[in-house]
Amino acid sequence: MSIDRFRCFEVIAKRMEEFRKLGERGKTTFDFRPFLDLKIDATIETELAFCISTANSSALSGLKFQKSLEGLSLNDLSVGEIEELMREAGVRFASRKAKYLKTALENFDIVEKALKLEDFGARRMLLKLKGLGMKESSHFLRNVGRRNLAIVDRHILRWLERRGYRFKLPREYVKAEEVLRRIAKERNLTLAELDLVLWFEMTEKVLK
Repeated sequence: MSIDRFRCFEVIAKRMEEFRKLGERGKTTFDFRPFLDLKIDATIETELAFCISTANSSALSGLKFQKSLEGLSLNDLSVGEIEELMREAGVRFASRKAKYLKTALENFDIVEKALKLEDFGARRMLLKLKGLGMKESSHFLRNVGRRNLAIVDRHILRWLERRGYRFKLPREYVKAEEVLRRIAKERNLTLAELDLVLWFEMTEKVLK
């Protein structure tokens, strides 16, 4: 569904509020209309699951996976059960990611400690968890209300390359982030908002 730029910023503002609520209250409801006929009741744990699931996979498969977790006790699921839910949602590398997620849940105290730190300290703390690199850690932190970190994935790299910027990840992640920080400042946006704006420019959708 195509919407104009003004409506796009309305939806982005609503998404940012959903992120804030998730970080502050530990739960929120994401409403992806008008782009997808989908609502997801999210918790900190299922948001972590979403961010791990979307690495090298599609946002849509990650959303389907997160939706499938509603009403389930995520901590009680076995690796095999998590893998099955991921496969049913179309998540790539489900076997590996199910193990990463189970380990992250078993070491959730690291996540809790990270959420008490400032943005860059929080990201460094999350990197202790296997399956959470710079991009996944930044993605998770943005989705729980942090605004000062960039989610540099292959799509954002492609957007930057079209404008003459080339970076090799993960080595140059911070360099790419600094370029995006400058672009965000020029557009009077936070890095969190810029990511959603760039995704709208590329896909005409505002997801997360």
